[in-house]
Amino acid sequence: MVRELIETNITRRLIPKGLSWFGCMGGLSLVAFMIQLGTGVFLMFYFIPSATEADASIQKVSHSIPYGWLIHRVHAVGPHVMIGMVLSHMFRILFKGIYRHPRELHWVSGACLLILTLVMYYTGYLLSAGNRSNYSVIPITFIYALHIAGIPLAMGLFMGMHFFMVRKTGIYEPL
Repeated sequence: MVRELIETNITRRLIPKGLSWFGCMGGLSLVAFMIQLGTGVFLMFYFIPSATEADASIQKVSHSIPYGWLIHRVHAVGPHVMIGMVLSHMFRILFKGIYRHPRELHWVSGACLLILTLVMYYTGYLLSAGNRSNYSVIPITFIYALHIAGIPLAMGLFMGMHFFMVRKTGIYEPL
């Protein structure tokens, strides 16, 4: 039953003719999110959300864990790429006028995803090694919980809603 569901809804669907790489930025944004999720889960095993131990845990990942430096760098650079992809996707939708009826809610959910992506970037920035002075206002454990649980769950809900609506109304026409 699951195999049939996957085949009918995913693998047997055709890509619309004339869809360029620029038109794939929404899907590529999802791939970037999944990479961030994977590298983030890896880093969760080593990062200690404490103002005194956070730097040491990042140093341990970068210098003691095999390929930890690579995973840490991908997780640090990935948000820049993801923000660029989300913005280019939004600009394409805006300039092509695809946000109009019946896709208004696609635009709203996409705008919410952009905001959540920026908030996720900011909380990750606050957790990075060079920003320890910001912890006097907001506890590091709160920022960490928001970064690893709160925002990703909200993003997952909005993505599910976004993909459901895209599946119903399609990119230009129903898929």
